[in-house]
Amino acid sequence: MSRAHVALRLILVLTVAFLSSACASSRALIDPRGARQATDTPHGGAHTIGPRQSQGRVIEQQAPMGPAPFQLLPVGLRQLPDSRWQFFFPRHPLNPTLEVLSLEEVRPFLAVFAHLGAQSRPRLHLLELSGAGSPGQGTVSPWESRLREEFLSHVGPPLIPLPESLTSSRLFLALQLSTRYMNEGIREAAIALFTSPAFVLSVCLSIVVYFAAWLAPEPLFSKAFAATLTLRLSMAVGLIELGHVALACLRLYQETEAASTPQELEAASARFGRSMGGTYLRVLVTVASLGVARLIPQVPEGGIWRLLPTVTPEGLVILEQSVSTAQVVADGSLIVSGVATGTVTCSSLALCATNASAGDSSGTPTLSTRYGNPHTRQNPTHNEAIEKELASREAAGHTNLRKDRVQRNAAGKRVYDEAPVRDVRFRRPDASSVRPDGVRHNTNYVSNTQDLKRELEAFESMKRADPDAILELYMLDGTLVRRYVPPGVSFP
Repeated sequence: MSRAHVALRLILVLTVAFLSSACASSRALIDPRGARQATDTPHGGAHTIGPRQSQGRVIEQQAPMGPAPFQLLPVGLRQLPDSRWQFFFPRHPLNPTLEVLSLEEVRPFLAVFAHLGAQSRPRLHLLELSGAGSPGQGTVSPWESRLREEFLSHVGPPLIPLPESLTSSRLFLALQLSTRYMNEGIREAAIALFTSPAFVLSVCLSIVVYFAAWLAPEPLFSKAFAATLTLRLSMAVGLIELGHVALACLRLYQETEAASTPQELEAASARFGRSMGGTYLRVLVTVASLGVARLIPQVPEGGIWRLLPTVTPEGLVILEQSVSTAQVVADGSLIVSGVATGTVTCSSLALCATNASAGDSSGTPTLSTRYGNPHTRQNPTHNEAIEKELASREAAGHTNLRKDRVQRNAAGKRVYDEAPVRDVRFRRPDASSVRPDGVRHNTNYVSNTQDLKRELEAFESMKRADPDAILELYMLDGTLVRRYVPPGVSFP
């Protein structure tokens, strides 16, 4: 055998050894306890982005969105047929930062839930309540009917029996009683939350509508909201950890349904309360709040909200309802469909410039300039969206209308980001105005999903520069990506 052939065979052996080592390193990113079949060949001969193939890769999902000082979980991704994605979530210890929940953090949630239902009332001891053995037989109040209708339309039909009246059910009472058994790091905040009837009702609905889906061997979420929420929560706290919250909720439901004495109901409340840590309580608050988000003037910030990713560095866009289905499979992974990808430059989430209205006879779109120079001649749709937004604000009595100009506060003073990203100290809102009540209102639009991460950075920068202003970020099709409303400011 010639030296050339020997050298070639040696190179091939070394290459195979190198690739095998690389694959082993990739597999180490996925904890086998959380995704023990991560290296299996997917059904239908799908293209793999996971650790099985040497040309593939495990994508590390970091995506530090917002001001969170910690990173999201590393997540393995694999592309399946029919535009589906398989996510592998490693097990990890609970984040100590999230295990404490203060009263100050939940005040925004208390404020928004105060608008949804009956006023808070003193919590009664279990033995003082009559009729505890006949749960859910009370009359449904108008505010309860409103929350039930909203939650069911948003999340889907209940998968377990829904009491006629949740506010007079054992489950409602058990949730209120459980706070006395929660640990010191969250007890004060939990007592404040579970004293709000609207919040407790929303948690009840979360249990019988959303968390009930986890009773199935491989839970399937077919409603867009529930599917998207499952993916985003899994990326924030872990799929297995999210399952633990669901199981704690379902155990409480089953035990309260089976309880025949006040002591049994109290014992169920105690077990649930002791199982709740800061992270699990934050998950409950998130599901309960998002389930009635359309009834809330604004989504409160803080808590776990800042951890819910909307886009990954690789271009996966996860907006409010961008996932069609989500299924938790036996190997500890999550298979989703309908996730928008940044590689698609013209999708249902972002209108293309070629969709702009017809212009002059030369084929060049006509650009409106009533409120300023064209935002960009390469994207007429973006420019027209800004013009229409400013026109509607002018009709509503807004003043100091500004198009694509440097950010200023309500007093007209130029503002700067004190913690700039990549040395960008100031921003230019697409549309800016001052409302009749004197509050500055800034709005930006995203033309392309590939630009979403950059636009979210700009959003946070503008918020730091002027925390007294309303901020909104939209896709060009009108999909709300993010909104910030200062405390004490009414919206709309």
